[in-house]
Amino acid sequence: MESPVLTDLEGSLVEELLNKVDAPLILLSPSGDVLRFNKSCETLSGFAGHEVSGRKFWDLFASSEDAEHVKSTIFDAQQADALFEFSGYWTVKDNGRVLIEWSLRPIIHEANSISYIVASGKDLTHRRSREAALQESQAFLRSIIDASPVAVITINEKGRILTFSRQAELTFGYREVDVLGKNIKMLMPEPDRSRHDQYISHYAETGERRIIGKARLIKALRQNGEVFPAILHVSEFHNDNDIYVGFVEDVTERIDTERRLNETQEQLHHAGRLGAMGEIATSIAHELNQPLTAAASLTGAVSLTLKKDNEERFLNTTEMLDDAIGEIKRASEIISNMRDFVRKRKTARSIHDVNKVVEDASKIALIGADADGIRVETNFDKRAGEMMLDRVQIQQVVTNLIRNAIDAMRAAPERRLSISTKRTDKCIEVSVEDSGVGLADEIKDQLFQPFVSNKDDGTGIGLSISKAIIDAHQGEICAHNKESGGCTFVFRLPIIS
Repeated sequence: MESPVLTDLEGSLVEELLNKVDAPLILLSPSGDVLRFNKSCETLSGFAGHEVSGRKFWDLFASSEDAEHVKSTIFDAQQADALFEFSGYWTVKDNGRVLIEWSLRPIIHEANSISYIVASGKDLTHRRSREAALQESQAFLRSIIDASPVAVITINEKGRILTFSRQAELTFGYREVDVLGKNIKMLMPEPDRSRHDQYISHYAETGERRIIGKARLIKALRQNGEVFPAILHVSEFHNDNDIYVGFVEDVTERIDTERRLNETQEQLHHAGRLGAMGEIATSIAHELNQPLTAAASLTGAVSLTLKKDNEERFLNTTEMLDDAIGEIKRASEIISNMRDFVRKRKTARSIHDVNKVVEDASKIALIGADADGIRVETNFDKRAGEMMLDRVQIQQVVTNLIRNAIDAMRAAPERRLSISTKRTDKCIEVSVEDSGVGLADEIKDQLFQPFVSNKDDGTGIGLSISKAIIDAHQGEICAHNKESGGCTFVFRLPIIS
């Protein structure tokens, strides 16, 4: 269909004006028929002007809903001299479509009637695509932040909170919606709360980095008022404005664990010192008791000999010898009592999880094992359960066995250490197995005796103490060499109903 001639203006001039506009521009009749279709419309839709000339404007839209809305808007434009705006998907060739934002403006004739309606468009397809891509990127970034195992918080140059990750909500107890826009200092106890604004101002003025790019231990404040230790990492980036990103890791549990390990280590050291003193005292008592007994016997014999002579001049001598015998016997009794006290000392027993006791002792004994190139394997029987024992003493035994195993592997080409627990019908077994040099034949039979050691610088007290502890628990301890090399120490604690 040929386009009707415009009598108001020269046709060529109208065509030229329409095609000079670098945007979709359509001239419509008052009833919505397409009269002119500029080059931008042709490029955007793929249709030539003569292909759409005379068609209703709303027939060019992809959906019936959009078509009805456009039809209604055209009707409204016929009634008033006003600007009408809407957007919709426009049909293009090859079954495609583009999203266009349209503005309709009626052209009023001298007789105060509408001569034409001008429809100007703006292609939103690419902008919407960019917006969708941006939203997708932001959602992806947010999902990464929320997946972080530590709290992630971003603030602006004024200290106002911009984002608050899911882990931050769990760590601090606030919901993100409750903290957005508020000052980050609300998450700090004093004195940092009062000083934080000054910290930011100082950095903005001087550029001096005090915490940015460094990890530091701080105190943070939960919503419930609890102050807790945390590791803080701060980074910055520029996005029109300065943005600071804080990574906050709650280390309450880690510090509590370290404190408990330090306390356990102190208790083990103290128990070890006491045990060593006890073993030394027992050995000394044993060694001294024999010569004291012999001295008393010899002195008694001398006294009896002199008494048989019944000479008055030996009277004072025999009395002094009797006094000496009494003192020797008293010294022997003191030493015997001390030995019995050490051997029969009571243990502070209570119910403990066997695996937990062994695991805690292992952590202490294995400090530095990584640096020595030792590969550690653990195999704790879940059925081991709980039993009545002296936690500190059993941990002393485990620590001593593990450290002995580490020492035995100093020169070994392969350093492998295995720690395990096992429950049987009658007892719980704890094993420490190494790949070291094994036990020398000459000390196997006297391994648990005091002052017997397989090490050049060993005191020979550790295993003796360990045996005394296990004996006090009505258990047994033994050791044997492995065919593949190395040694296995095992102690068994009886299960008492």
